[in-house]
Amino acid sequence: MEAANFSWKKLIQHWLITKILVVMIRLTGITTRVRRVNQEALKTTLKEYGSVIVATWHQNIYFSIWLLQKQELTALISSSEDGEVISAVFDHFCYKAVRGSTTRGGIPALKQLIKLLKDKTSVAITPDGPLGPAEKIQSGVILLAKYTGVPIIPWCYEARHQWRLKSWDKHKIPKPFSAIVESFGEPFHVPKKLLPEDVPVFCEKLETILKELTLKTAEELSSKKH
Repeated sequence: MEAANFSWKKLIQHWLITKILVVMIRLTGITTRVRRVNQEALKTTLKEYGSVIVATWHQNIYFSIWLLQKQELTALISSSEDGEVISAVFDHFCYKAVRGSTTRGGIPALKQLIKLLKDKTSVAITPDGPLGPAEKIQSGVILLAKYTGVPIIPWCYEARHQWRLKSWDKHKIPKPFSAIVESFGEPFHVPKKLLPEDVPVFCEKLETILKELTLKTAEELSSKKH
């Protein structure tokens, strides 16, 4: 009986958290002013390859749900308990999801993503998730690009007014009525013949690109253009 009560409490808690997050995201989404930078890179790459791998830091998940909802992405979401809530929120915004990880023994998830990309379905990944360290690229996203020949599109956003959670990734929560800039990086290609010993080199390259994109996005936000 106690186990059943605990299960019901968990279900109700997850349902309530999901509803709150969905309302918060919608409220923020309809009140913010968004400027997109270099979205042509995504459109051009999609036209050439049919699918892309969108990569962003784990701290960007919350509002990426709103900003990327029209891109027809399948999201890679952790199979952890926290991932249950995240998956439910993504589902409310009509995303499809693959549960698991491309690292730490996540071969099944990697295989699913490879099939999706080869079937011309784009995917979204946080390559420093699900447990960090923050802003450190793990090998899964590089291997995914290597095995499929599909480019990685770096992506990020910055909000003029936001909250920062005290989580390992310092997760960003934009405030309603804030100005936001989202940026798409140029396609990052990984050779199909990339040697295993060179994977860390490409991880570092992508890490640098994402960090630079974040800085440039912050500069765009602070400029008089917005």
